[in-house]
Amino acid sequence: MADKITALYCRLSVDDKGDGESNSITNQKSILSKYAAEHGFRNTRIFVDDGTSGTVFNRPGLNAMLDEVNAGKVGIVIIKDQSRIGRDVLEVGLLKRQFEQHGVRFIAAADGFDSDKGFDMISTFRDVFNEWFVADTSKKLRAVFAAKAKNGKHASSQAPYGYMGSEDDKFVWAVDEPAAEIVREIFKMFIGGTGTYGIVTELRRRKVKIPLVHKAERDGVPCRRDLMYEDYNWNNKKISAILSNLEYTGTAVIGKVTTKSYKDHTNIYKPEDEWVTHENAHPAIIDLETFDIAQRLLEGRQRKTKNGDMGILNGMMYCQDCGARLHIKRQNYKRKDGTVNVHNYYVCRYSRGCTDHPVCTAHTVSGKEIEALALARIKRIIALVEKDEEQFVSELKARFGTDNSETIKRVQGELAKAKSRIASLDRLISKIYEDNADGKISDERFAALLCGYETEQSDLRGKATELETLITQSQEQTDGIDRFVKIARSHINLEELTTEIAREFIEKIIVGDVNYIQGTHQKRQEIRFRYCYVGELPDLIGVTAADDAKK
Repeated sequence: MADKITALYCRLSVDDKGDGESNSITNQKSILSKYAAEHGFRNTRIFVDDGTSGTVFNRPGLNAMLDEVNAGKVGIVIIKDQSRIGRDVLEVGLLKRQFEQHGVRFIAAADGFDSDKGFDMISTFRDVFNEWFVADTSKKLRAVFAAKAKNGKHASSQAPYGYMGSEDDKFVWAVDEPAAEIVREIFKMFIGGTGTYGIVTELRRRKVKIPLVHKAERDGVPCRRDLMYEDYNWNNKKISAILSNLEYTGTAVIGKVTTKSYKDHTNIYKPEDEWVTHENAHPAIIDLETFDIAQRLLEGRQRKTKNGDMGILNGMMYCQDCGARLHIKRQNYKRKDGTVNVHNYYVCRYSRGCTDHPVCTAHTVSGKEIEALALARIKRIIALVEKDEEQFVSELKARFGTDNSETIKRVQGELAKAKSRIASLDRLISKIYEDNADGKISDERFAALLCGYETEQSDLRGKATELETLITQSQEQTDGIDRFVKIARSHINLEELTTEIAREFIEKIIVGDVNYIQGTHQKRQEIRFRYCYVGELPDLIGVTAADDAKK
């Protein structure tokens, strides 16, 4: 065995880095080297895994040592304590069996364990305790993260591109202004009509460094990469991730990802309704209106026409009959003088049918005409806001039923009473339990009272939920009206329709089929506009049913 390797194995987990010098890799190396020298073990070689959990057994250092073990080159393996080899009873047991099969002596210096001394029951208990420690720590960490989520605190110090941990607290995000400016430009380009590929091309042309490289240079640390990316290698996935990240609005989004257990670290992405969100958790880089517009664009993205024209309203128009989105078409008209006139129009995507959808009619509308109509409607809204904003807001609130402050106060009062009574019932239920235990009331009386109290409490909880929903809806509608009016106010003297402006005002356009009036060349087509935050407003903006049916 004299010519065989004495393997000194050191492991430090990410969590252990906060435990001080006693668990540092440097200290482990020193302890193991000294132990080997004192016991006359020669030909030492050190294997290290730095920053790796004890529940993970696919580690570079451990794998390298096991390769030597399997090759028959190792005579002794020495570790500081049994937790360094791992914190999983089954996996550690398999490693011990592997060492035994290859005639390797296994020593845990600080624990006084030496496989040459035979079976050690205490060693088995240590393995069980080491795994229990990880399970208990995992449970506590999950509880801490859950508490942070409820309090609106970030569970991670890894801020997205555009943010960084503040100097005082890495879990409090501050704006990283150079990167934040790039984020703003990405949103501006996208809303302005540039697709994700076009944004990628522009950022590469300007040699804007990708988030991975930017963060490393900002923090003065080496850039860790699984692959050697180029500094400017932006791609569609990175751009889409930025455009869909709600955290740029200042909202903390917590609990998007979890793991199965402390043993299985595979990421599991939770459904959106299980996320915990808190508004105003950190400074906003993108306002909520801009973010909402970007989400509508992401949802309605379509391919370009052959000449690259996306169309100002592309992705916003829907068939009135089948509900499918209309897509843009391009048609060339050759004039007598030889010049070509390009005409864009929109048509129902199912007008020719497909394997999983019945054939629909074309619902064709001219791009030029629909854009002119959209501009006219938007200008009408702006004119009403400019003329009498207070009256316009009042009429919108009347439409949604949010103008009656007395009603809202009454609902809030009813909710407060319901919650107060629920709390009183909790106290009464607790009291009758005590009275029943002390023999002050009979079991029959106790059962009757408990049933009555719990039935009343259940009804009140249902009522409280309904009242809370009414209050929330009212607040959301009021906020939506305020946002819509703010958008209109910011575009006074509007003369030209752009993609960005269209997305700010319009949520979707519903297009009916073309109907020709018998005996004439006149045609009628119902086109309805649904505006962001406030829905359809034909009567409010002075559009009659007849106007809405004209093309």
